[in-house]
Amino acid sequence: MSICYRKIIMFCLCVSILLFSACKEKDPEPEGKNYMSGTLVHNVPQYVYRLTTYTFNASGITTPEDGLSYHWVGPGFEPDSCFTQTYTCMSPEKMGSYTISIAVSHEGYYDAGMPQYITVIDSLFFVSVTGIIPGTDSIVDPRDGTKYHTRIFGALEWFVQNLNWAGAGNPYAKVEALSTPYGRLYSWNEATSGVAAPSQEASSLGLGPQGACPPGWSVPTNDDWAHLASVVNGGTPISFFDDWDGVASPLCAYAKLVDVLVWPYSPRNTKSNLAAWNGLPGGNSTNNGNNYGNIGNYGFWLSSSEADAHNGYYRYIHYDLNQFPYHATDKNSFGASVRCVRLIATEPELPEE
Repeated sequence: MSICYRKIIMFCLCVSILLFSACKEKDPEPEGKNYMSGTLVHNVPQYVYRLTTYTFNASGITTPEDGLSYHWVGPGFEPDSCFTQTYTCMSPEKMGSYTISIAVSHEGYYDAGMPQYITVIDSLFFVSVTGIIPGTDSIVDPRDGTKYHTRIFGALEWFVQNLNWAGAGNPYAKVEALSTPYGRLYSWNEATSGVAAPSQEASSLGLGPQGACPPGWSVPTNDDWAHLASVVNGGTPISFFDDWDGVASPLCAYAKLVDVLVWPYSPRNTKSNLAAWNGLPGGNSTNNGNNYGNIGNYGFWLSSSEADAHNGYYRYIHYDLNQFPYHATDKNSFGASVRCVRLIATEPELPEE
């Protein structure tokens, strides 16, 4: 190898070393970064209606106080990316599962972020919920235009979906979109307007208070509930004060909310829905509508009959039991679903000639 060639190689090596050193000096490892204080929170619900405008807000970071940058990313939403603390967007047209991610950043601090998983549903019950049986008839609530499917059981006509009147009660966890599949949760006093069904000494079939139900309809009494169970039981009378063995499965629908089963599987309660009553696990509220639980595992439905001056009755279904037991609860703090009923009108008897 010639001296000239060796000098060229040595020169190139020196240049490479100098360039490498310069790069290291220009791109040092980040030092002195701090973690933000506080917890990033937001008001993005787990369920939203499709093609609806929402405004979401993020907050909770306490240090640093100023100069925070918020970045929202929501594929399928419009806009799908936005640098702002308050994010106004349109939900997707297609029902299904989506994710909105929120990141907050500040120079000199590590980023904080979190995703929120969202299910987009339709505002119409029979569009979002599948696997249920439509009623043989329907009514429209004149107060708000909501349509309810109904079905006749013996001497009574029943809603075959939960009441969703916004004049009282709350949707589960106060997420408005959940009121479509599950209706609203009402305390006993909200459901009945504080008016009890006639005492148990006399028949109260179809004589419950209107309460939160549409005009001409009433909150079912203990007798109404017992009548329903007797019809489902093949006509054999069943007392309200019974656990109703074998009655839960015919009244529960093995339904799906946007292709996701709402009841867990159980061999004891197969949710056959043979009675086409379409029972769903809407959960309950406690602490005057401030706490929520049991959605997906239990359905609770109120009776307008009172246990005593301070407590009213309700019935409930657990996903793993083929029973429909009763219980009593405080008239104000406990929230459950409502089904409305009305006594079927009979033809008047003709006078004897």
